[in-house]
Amino acid sequence: MGSTAMKIAYLNSEYPSLSHTFIEREVRELRALGTEVCTYSIRPPNRQGMLGVDHAEAAASTFYILEGKVRLAIATLLSFVLAPRSFLRALVAAMRLSPPGLRARVTHLAYVAEACVLVKQLRSTGTSHVHVHMANNSAAVALLACKLDPTLEYSLSIHGSAEFFHVDSWTLKEKIEGAKFVRCISDFCKAQVMNWSDPSVWDRFHVVHCGVDTGRFVPRSEAKPAGSLRLLTVGRLHPIKGYTLLLEACRALGERGIDWSLNMVGDGPERARLESLAVTLDIADRVKFSGAVGQDEILPHFASADAMVISSFMEGVPVVLMEAMSAGLVVLATNVGGIPELVTQGETGVLVPPGSAQRLVDGLQQLARDRGRFPAMAAAARQKIIDEFSLAQVGDGMLKLFTRYAQCASAAALPADVPANPTPRAGRAVLRAESFEGRSA
Repeated sequence: MGSTAMKIAYLNSEYPSLSHTFIEREVRELRALGTEVCTYSIRPPNRQGMLGVDHAEAAASTFYILEGKVRLAIATLLSFVLAPRSFLRALVAAMRLSPPGLRARVTHLAYVAEACVLVKQLRSTGTSHVHVHMANNSAAVALLACKLDPTLEYSLSIHGSAEFFHVDSWTLKEKIEGAKFVRCISDFCKAQVMNWSDPSVWDRFHVVHCGVDTGRFVPRSEAKPAGSLRLLTVGRLHPIKGYTLLLEACRALGERGIDWSLNMVGDGPERARLESLAVTLDIADRVKFSGAVGQDEILPHFASADAMVISSFMEGVPVVLMEAMSAGLVVLATNVGGIPELVTQGETGVLVPPGSAQRLVDGLQQLARDRGRFPAMAAAARQKIIDEFSLAQVGDGMLKLFTRYAQCASAAALPADVPANPTPRAGRAVLRAESFEGRSA
C-alpha cells in the first residue's frame, strides 16, 4: 500500500499514554505496512506517558495542539475572518454537542479553537482523514474540524467502557453517527455502539481487535518453580479495577491454606488506600506495589509471575491480558465486557463473575489446585492471541478499513477560505505517528 501514498492522521486527547500503549503500537504497525501516519494530540503527555523508548520517540514526532496559546488565538481569528460561514457552522455544532451548563458551553467553544489549529495543520500536510481512539474530547475536536472544512472526514475506534459510562455527556450518538466508519474492539463493544445509534449507520461498524506483538511477549524458556502461587495484576489503581475485592480474596486464599504473593503493577488515585487496606488485612508482607512501569520494563514482571489476575468491574478487552496470555501466563479474569471473547473458561483461562471476593477466591483456589494444567492452558492462551489478537492482524484490519473508507489521496490545493498552517515548535517533527489517551470531555 506504500505506493498509494496513503496518509492518515491519528488524533488523541493525550499521546502517548501509558494506559493506551496499544495506540502507539497500532501506529507503528500501520507505518510498517507503508501508511504515512501523522500523529496529533490535544495536550502533551505526562511523565508516565513518556516511559519507554517507543513512547519517547512518539512524543517527539507528535504535533501538540495546545502547545502555544498565541498559535491557538491566531488560528481561531484567521478561521473566523477567512471562512466565517464555516466558523459559524462549527460554533453551532459545538453548542449542539455541549451538555447543558455554562462551563460545558465554554469548554466546547475551546474545542472549536482547537479544531481551527487542527484544520490548518491537516491542510498543510495534505491529510484529509482523521482517526480518533475513543469518543471523548478529541472526537469532538475532529467532528468540529470537519465542520470547519467539509473536505475533511473522521473515523473512530471505540473501546468501552468509558464511552458507555458517558453516553450523554460525551454525545456518543452524534460522534459515532458522524464518523465515516467506527472500529469496535470487540463484538460486545459493537453491540453497545449499535444500541446507542440509528440502524441506518450500523453497516459502518466493524470489529478489529486490539493486539500485541507475539514476537516480543513470549513465554520464558525455563520452568517456573513450584511453591507459592505468584499472582500479578497490571493496571491503573482505580476503583473500577476491583482491587479492594482482590486484596480481600487474597487474604481468604491464605486462610484456605494456599501460599501466595501478589505483585500490583501500576499507579493511580487508589494507591494509598489500597496500601492501607493491605496493612489492615495483615497481608502487606505478601503484596508488592511496584508502581507504574513502561513497556521496556514490563516483561520481567510477566516472567516472575505464575498467573495474571483481572478483577475489574468493567473492561473493554484488556491489552495487558493479551500480553500476559502471549507471554505464557495463566489468567483469571472477571466475566465482563469483551473479556469472554478473549478468555475461554477452562481452556485459555478462568472466568469468574464480577463484584464478588468470594468468586475471586474460588477462582484463585481453582488455579492453585490445577497448577498441573498450567502448561496446557498457557499454550492454548498463547495460540488464541496468535490466531486472533496479534498486532499484525490489527494493522491489516485497520489498513483495510482505511482503504475502504478514507480519502487517502493527497489533499488538493489549500482552499481560499482555509488559512495556512502555523509552523510547529522547532525540534518537534510533525509528520509521523499519532495516538490518543482517554480523557473525559
